[in-house]
Amino acid sequence: MSAALALRIRGADWLDVASGETAPRDLLVDDGTLCHDDGREAVTVDAAGLTAMFGLWDCHSHPGGLMYDNAGVGFFEGLADRTIRAGENFAGAVAAGVTGVRCLDEADELDLAWGRAYAAGTSLGPRVTGAGRALRTTAGHGTCYPRHYTGMNMELVCDGPDAMAKAVRRQLERGAQWIKVMLTGGLYSPHETCDGGQFTVAELDAVMEVANLRGIPVAAHCGGAEVAIAFSERGGRSVEHGYLLNEEAAAVMAANGTWLVPTVGVTHDQEYIEAEQWPKHAAERSREVMPGHAEALKMCIAAGVRIAVGADLNPIGERLHRELEMMERAGMDRRSVLHAASVGGRQLNGFGGASAPVPGAAADLILTEENPMESLSTLRSPRLVVSHGRPAAGALATGHAH
Repeated sequence: MSAALALRIRGADWLDVASGETAPRDLLVDDGTLCHDDGREAVTVDAAGLTAMFGLWDCHSHPGGLMYDNAGVGFFEGLADRTIRAGENFAGAVAAGVTGVRCLDEADELDLAWGRAYAAGTSLGPRVTGAGRALRTTAGHGTCYPRHYTGMNMELVCDGPDAMAKAVRRQLERGAQWIKVMLTGGLYSPHETCDGGQFTVAELDAVMEVANLRGIPVAAHCGGAEVAIAFSERGGRSVEHGYLLNEEAAAVMAANGTWLVPTVGVTHDQEYIEAEQWPKHAAERSREVMPGHAEALKMCIAAGVRIAVGADLNPIGERLHRELEMMERAGMDRRSVLHAASVGGRQLNGFGGASAPVPGAAADLILTEENPMESLSTLRSPRLVVSHGRPAAGALATGHAH
């Protein structure tokens, strides 16, 4: 298919995830966006009998990560090894219908490099937004002392407001679309709790002042209610995990437009945690906070907090689909899950909140055999995946020109 030729998708039933209803729609994609069909020459795909919708987003990803890495492999590899693994992960994700990935902490900004390549069309993959390296304090979330990475640079370790301000500017200089901060502890280290704060007020103020001044959104690893409130009141864009949020935090987040990316699988998917042999402290802590994690999600839904989906686990495609199942298990209804996983991710990342295929919308689409409202599993094997307006995966990724 010529890069300059448009793509016409005929006969699909469009799933509007705002209502849960489907309606027949012909779609025209040109120059990366949906367009009015004016009869222009295009590669045409017959999508009769298929369901079309906006593609899925994983809004909390570490594409090169090995999670707990019990064997310690990742600590001694070079950046090239991690970059290749991330690229393979992205390729698997787009094949599984994940057309957007937000990366929140990666080595040496490799996520930003992949994002540029996919946007340019030099490689086929998902739309990637990224933070590059996250910001944490000494002894903050993400540390695994005495282990450390020998061949690459991970989080930016900052102490004091001046260092925090400089780190935000550093990431801006490298092209980051997000700033990621580790505001509380979590599951990772034995020396932390899920809701214990790790930034001083002055450090948080410094981050948010610079980020707000420059117009870059901030995502926070944040498990506790008090810290989430402080972050939201300063303009924080998204709370990640939200393990132990309460009604007050949910109300403040809703009022300020702060999103929640709950990553429920890291507490609810106990089968996975056991199979992956998580360290004892992490496995036990995940079980302890699981009920509170589910309640926090329900309180945020009730308060009107906007929700997007992120798995925080690899491989991206497989784990995102599992995350959708976990979100239902935690209490979200099917339509809300699908909205959070598609339109929610688009809106959080600045690609609009329309649930209908309106002209001008970024053309990141999937076509499935069945209606996802009736079968979540159909999302795992899409017939066509369109990313950046280009057919990227699926049996219908090539068609016939008319």
